[in-house]
Amino acid sequence: MTIGLLPFERRPAWRAHLAVVSALAVGLVMALAPAAAAAPGDLDTGFGTGGKVTTDFGASPSEPEIGNDLLRTSNGSLFVTGRRGFNPPGTGLNSTFGIAKYTAGGALDTGFGTGGKVATSFGDTVAVARTIIEAGSGKLLVGGFTKGEQIADLALARYNSDGSLDTSFGGGDGKVTTDVSGGLGDGIRGLSLTSGGKILAAGAAGADSFIARYNSDGTLDTGFGGGDGIVTTDFGTGDHLFALEELSSGKMIAAGSANSDFLLVRYNSDGTLDTGFGGGDGIVTTDFNGFSDLAFGFTQAPGGDYVIAGAVDAPEPFGVTGPIKVGVVRYNSDGSLDTGFSGDGKVTTDVNTLLADEARDVAVDGNGKIVIAGVTGESVVFPVDPVDGDVLVARYNSDGSLDTGFSGDGIATVDFSGGADAARGIALTGSNDIVIAGGATSSTTGLDFALAKLQG
Repeated sequence: MTIGLLPFERRPAWRAHLAVVSALAVGLVMALAPAAAAAPGDLDTGFGTGGKVTTDFGASPSEPEIGNDLLRTSNGSLFVTGRRGFNPPGTGLNSTFGIAKYTAGGALDTGFGTGGKVATSFGDTVAVARTIIEAGSGKLLVGGFTKGEQIADLALARYNSDGSLDTSFGGGDGKVTTDVSGGLGDGIRGLSLTSGGKILAAGAAGADSFIARYNSDGTLDTGFGGGDGIVTTDFGTGDHLFALEELSSGKMIAAGSANSDFLLVRYNSDGTLDTGFGGGDGIVTTDFNGFSDLAFGFTQAPGGDYVIAGAVDAPEPFGVTGPIKVGVVRYNSDGSLDTGFSGDGKVTTDVNTLLADEARDVAVDGNGKIVIAGVTGESVVFPVDPVDGDVLVARYNSDGSLDTGFSGDGIATVDFSGGADAARGIALTGSNDIVIAGGATSSTTGLDFALAKLQG
């Protein structure tokens, strides 16, 4: 009978020596082996802490702060603007424009403002920043509203490169406010510059949409619209614009929502509707499946196409949990749907089948792929601040199919610290990496500005 060695029995010396050498060799190979290469959709661990950054503005007690827009400059600097605080008038703790500047690696740029942060008040009132753009000569322009959501006026602020207010803008304090609707609630959603350096703004004016043109000093351009620099248009129920850009022809393209559909509008250079666009009235609306659709993000694609993204298939009224999905539309330059995109120009993506998904911003990368950022897993539709859910990033091929080379199925989610998170802005690097900005909730400081960077 052969009896096998028990685990603790002594082995011949040469065998023991060979076992030790083999173990050392395996350990050395494992130590020298490179870490698994980062794949598209993975967090970029060289950015911030593990690919993520949160910023608290330091109020005590902690106030909710959320980034509403993201700007990436040509040198890689990142600016996030949004709301700092959210308190009622008269408390002395009212919300202000909040801006934070970060390096390309995700660190706060301490040469900007105070420790990389700036807060701008418009008096004893609620003020919320919605959009940020470069304004030439290293300056920044931020737009939003002041006086509160229901009685708001348009609000603009221009900053020098160090974060100080530009006193050559407005009435000498770097700020401009404009009442369009007589106190019914006005707000800027989108900003851009014309080729001549004038400022274009778009948004909501009471129950209607508006576009406006300002001179570079912040005064309204009386050569635009009806002589006051402002054009208001009633596109239907619940209409508002969130983007306005000048085209090479001098005409302007605007995007938004109206009658619970996506909205695309083209204007002539004087602010009149361009009847050569859309159905002869300058207006294009897009419905998905007969439910309510709300657009949030707009970009121009190479070749002159337009892309709008948002949330679609919401039940009426908004606020009721339903099968809300991400919706993306691609248009040709004449406003017709691009049938090369998913056959009919429209794509819906249902990430969380039981809860709501939203696209809040959209970009097109150097390969022609469409990237959206937003939130998935919401139980409350379109909340002012996220109450649950995680950041959502999805990438589509140019034909509208999800890009399975991105995170395996085209969809990536980011959870910052177990609380409610949301993305509201997106920017792409020159290598097609993806930076998102919005808000993240923690148990210590509540809702804060948040950024994340994903491999592209």
